[in-house]
Parts: sequence; C-alpha cells; structure tokens
Amino acid sequence: MSEAPLILIVEDDPTVQGLLRTIMETEGYDVITATDGLEGLLKAEFRTPSAIILDVMMPNIDGERVLVEMRSRAELADVPVLICTGLADAHAIFDDMVGHDNVIPKPFDPDVLTRRIAELLAER
Repeated sequence: MSEAPLILIVEDDPTVQGLLRTIMETEGYDVITATDGLEGLLKAEFRTPSAIILDVMMPNIDGERVLVEMRSRAELADVPVLICTGLADAHAIFDDMVGHDNVIPKPFDPDVLTRRIAELLAER
C-alpha cells in the first residue's frame, strides 16, 4: 500500500486552515499545517511535502518570501505550490512564480482546490 501524498497547508487564519485540512483529509491526503511562513518553511524542510497550499498575507514571513526561499533550496525547489489568497492582485504577483492556474482566490471553491491539487500531484 502506498503512502498518501503529504499536503502542507500554510495559513494563519484558523478557520480557513481547518477548512483546508478537512477538505484535503476528505480527499485522502495526509496533512500538516503551519500558521505562518517561518513555521511553514521549517516544516517543509523537516518533512518534504508532496504539495503546498500557501496563503500570502501572514505574520513573520509572508507567502511571497516563503516561495522565494523554497525555490532557492534544492530539496524544496520542485515542490508544487498552490497560492490561496484574498490578495486582489495575486495573479500579477504570482503567475510567473507558480503559474496562472496555481493561484486561486479566497473564498475558494473546494472543487477547484481539490482538482488543482490532484493535477499538481499528477504533473509531478
């Protein structure tokens, strides 16, 4: 039996984090969470995730900095990232970093979220 893909959710809002966790666990993924960018980086380094759902506006280190740091580290550079944010101009900022389809707005459609994660994992 193969191990379920590990999804790291980096989200500072506990309600959104809980919702994302529930959705991902319902889809059969293993899930770990972080409440800010620094914690997210540390957890990703400790246990490399199969994919990351990343908020942008967070304390300590924001999502953009997390992404830059990840891309500079060999062990994390290829981990697919789905940006999930309420930031209005997120596409302008992140399209070149993660691809247009990998930026989804809050509030998000759970079907879009789960489909994109499945596609990211299949592409890997």
